[in-house]
Amino acid sequence: MRFLRFKKLISLSQAKYLRYALGEVFFVVIGILLALQVNNLNEERKTRVQEKNVLLALHNEISNNLISLETSLKEKRTILEVNKELLKNTFPGSNWKSESKLDSLMYYFTVSGWIYVADNGVLNEIVNSGKLSSLEDNNIKNLIASVPQQIAQIVEEDRLYREDLHQYFIPYLSKNFALKNITKYRELYSYNKSSLGKSNFDMNPYKILGDIEFENILTIQAIWIKFSIEICENLKIKYLEIQSLIEHKYPEIDYSELKDNLEKGFWG
Repeated sequence: MRFLRFKKLISLSQAKYLRYALGEVFFVVIGILLALQVNNLNEERKTRVQEKNVLLALHNEISNNLISLETSLKEKRTILEVNKELLKNTFPGSNWKSESKLDSLMYYFTVSGWIYVADNGVLNEIVNSGKLSSLEDNNIKNLIASVPQQIAQIVEEDRLYREDLHQYFIPYLSKNFALKNITKYRELYSYNKSSLGKSNFDMNPYKILGDIEFENILTIQAIWIKFSIEICENLKIKYLEIQSLIEHKYPEIDYSELKDNLEKGFWG
């Protein structure tokens, strides 16, 4: 009997210890899970703060790029208008009937290799550092992912056009037009006058208007410039859409003061 009571006491003691041990394990596991949850929340908070910093920086970078993109588009539209004016006067035995001076228009034609150069520091950081995958908004993520390819297309188209300009268009003009005469029609810098004076060679400036090769050159130029304007406009739309999504995501930001605040280190 004593042995049975002793055995029973042992069993009760073991069951009590087991319950105690299981309770300890339970509280330890709960503690670990809570710690992991807190750590995950902290990491998520840091990720979202970093996302805000980088998207605001991207918004500011896009604002700068829109300024240079608008400048490029303005120049390209001017070149296209000049091209159209020249094409209206290209035919056999042509006489110049435009109110614009031919030399002035030829200046724009000759320096028509205007290119768009984007500032992609923040964009490249997002795409190349892996930050793109951590962005919360899929619409912003997808738009950002598509921008580098579109910029690359613009750069390549501009490169090919400049190649034609320097290897074909200008060599043609150098044989058929007095390029020195066009330098007085536009001053790029006030401290560096571009006028080189009048050409010493007596050339008929209107002769090229009756040359079909010149008409073909103008036609090629019009095709290039129109396509370049189109893809630049598409990039502009994408830029503005990204900015709009960022502004919707962070409506508390004063975007008119964003550049100054970024420079002062208010974010990041």
